[in-house]
Formats: sequence, C-alpha cells, structure tokens
Amino acid sequence: MKISWKIILAILFTAAVALGLIQHNQEPYLNKQSFYNAESTSGGGLNYYYEKSKNLAGITDNTSTVTFLAVGDMMLSRNVAGTIQKNNDPLLPFRTMESILKSTNFNFGNLESPFTEKNPIIGGHSLVFGAPKEYVKGLVDYNFKILNLANNHGFDQGLKGLQFTNSWLDQNGIKHIGAGASLKEAWQPAIITANGLNICFIGASYSSINDGGKATNNFIARIEDVKNLKSSILNLKSKCDFIVATMHAGTEYVRNPNKSQIGFAHTAIEAGADMVIGAHPHWIQTMEQYQGKYIFYSLGNFIFDQEWSQDTKEGLTLKIQISKNKTSNPAAPGAAQLDDLQGNRVPAQLDSIELIPVIIENYSTPRPATEEESRRILEKIKVQNDSLR
Repeated sequence: MKISWKIILAILFTAAVALGLIQHNQEPYLNKQSFYNAESTSGGGLNYYYEKSKNLAGITDNTSTVTFLAVGDMMLSRNVAGTIQKNNDPLLPFRTMESILKSTNFNFGNLESPFTEKNPIIGGHSLVFGAPKEYVKGLVDYNFKILNLANNHGFDQGLKGLQFTNSWLDQNGIKHIGAGASLKEAWQPAIITANGLNICFIGASYSSINDGGKATNNFIARIEDVKNLKSSILNLKSKCDFIVATMHAGTEYVRNPNKSQIGFAHTAIEAGADMVIGAHPHWIQTMEQYQGKYIFYSLGNFIFDQEWSQDTKEGLTLKIQISKNKTSNPAAPGAAQLDDLQGNRVPAQLDSIELIPVIIENYSTPRPATEEESRRILEKIKVQNDSLR
C-alpha cells in the first residue's frame, strides 16, 4: 500500500496517551505517535501508525528496510472453499486486499486448514478442515512466504495430512513453523531473508488437536513448552535481525487474553523476541507493550466463514516496517550490519506498525474497513480518539 506522507493531516494523539501502553519511565524511542491518513488505498479507512520517528528520519540510502504484513486466521476449507468453488476462483479471498498484500516484501499468517489431495471439506459446518491443494495458489500469488501451522486444526487430516501440507508448502516456496515430523522439527524457526535482513519466526499452539488442549503429541509445538520456547529464541539471536514469536491460543470470542497467552508472550519477549503475534480467539484482542516490545494477542479472522456475528467478521492486519544500517564493509556491499564492537549481532529497529482493520464478506473475502468501521473496530480494543467525528 502506497502511503504519501505529505497528506498526513495531523498528529491525533500519542500512543502513550491514547493506548495507555507506554510508561513514562521507558526509553524515549518508545514514544511513538499515531497519525490519521486521509488518503489511503485501504478504502479510505482509518489507519494508525505507531512510529519511531527518529528511526524514520534516519533512513537513508545506506539503510536496509523491510515491510511485511501479518494477518490472523486463514481457513481455506468449508464455506470458504465452497465460495471459491462456486466462483471458480482460488484467488477470490485475496483480491479485495490486493494492493495491500502486494505492497510488502512478504506476508505472514496463521493457516488453520491443512491441505489435502483427497476428499477436501467443502461447504457445510464440519469442525474438521481440509482445503483443496489447488487453493494454495492464492497464498503464492499474494506474497505469503511464511505460515504458522501450530493450531488446533493443524492435525485435522492426521499425520499424513500434516506431512502433505508441509511438503506442499515447500513445493510452493512457502515456509512454515509450529508443526513437523517431530517436536524438534516443530520448534524449528523459519527465516525469511529480504533486503539483506533476516526476519525469523517461531510458532506454537495451545492445542495439538481440536480437543481444547488436552492431548499432546510430538508434531505440534505447544505454548506451555517454555524450555523449547526459550532455547529456540536464544538460538536465533546470532542469526536474526528481527524475531517474531507467534501463538495460536486464547479463549474464543473474548476481547482480553488469558493467562496462558500472557505467559507465552512475556516469556518470548524476555527470551529475546522482538514482537509477539497471536491468533485463535476469532475476535481481535487487546494489545500490550511489554519491555518495550509489542504484543498483539489476537488479530482475529482474516479469511474465514464465521458470518454469524459481526465480531467474527472483523479482523486486524499489521503492516510492519523494520530497518537496519548496512555495513560499510566493501567485501559485502548491500549486506546488513551483523555485529557491534563486542561481536554481538545488531538487531533491526522497528520503524512503524500500521493497523489496518478488515471486514470479511461473502463467507470468504476480507476487505479494508471503511473509516467508520475502522473506528468501531479499534475502539473495541481501546484504540480510540474522541476528536474524530
């Protein structure tokens, strides 16, 4: 999505005041500001930016910048698959968001339906998901380079279905996290390299199968596995410029996170994650800033067929920009700066996060929310400004 900074009309409020997320005793760079962009390609919607202004001012030709989009739950089975089949268009769920999805270096989301070669679940109300393998085309064409598979539906097609999904994504150039042939593999990170920066992802779920988290197996990473969570992040520090921990967890259809979500998120950040992004509750949940890092407990739905309530038709996407100065080493032109004087890897800095509310229509297709819809959605998670009338 192309943003013209010349048309930003006014600074509406600081994140410290409006969100209540930033404490006065925190470092100055956390004093981000929110802006209203009146001319946005996202349907004229209301967009908030949490910006490290000195970082944006410092971006030069010697800076590597990466932008990626994070979305919530994507389910390409059941009535989503039915709508795609009816329209004979595997790209249908993504088309209305095209300008946004194609404005980034890559996109990330939670895939809540394994792919299957045989007997896909199309239409109906089944709680077992299985998407036709051909529907991977939408993910490929719309820039999804990394998906979380650790969720309560990841095992819906059994171990063979999980293995096929992993293999099918590999064949289509999409990396994945959170599920594998062993617990060690499930906890393996995925690294996306863009403009010389390594953005690393790990994923875990509250549940191994769709039983509320009771049974465990050796194929799905779990959020309570603190030992593997910490070691995975610690092992990434020397390789990554920015670390994202993602969780599929929480109580469905509530606005606030539960103790398990908070515990996972705080542990991940304490171990060194730069951001935590959640899904599963099917509602957008509140945000938090912890130790100077952002936690988005649930982005809600992105592609889903839960048309039975307004809250389940609403989602939140994040457009995230990070940057890092390039090395002056002539032997590695264009490479990101790897180390400081003590030999430690210098992390990328978070420049901005744009909050883009979406509305899902026709059992399948998210679209950017209008200004008034955006206002109502963001007010539900206490992002609001009374001066907007």
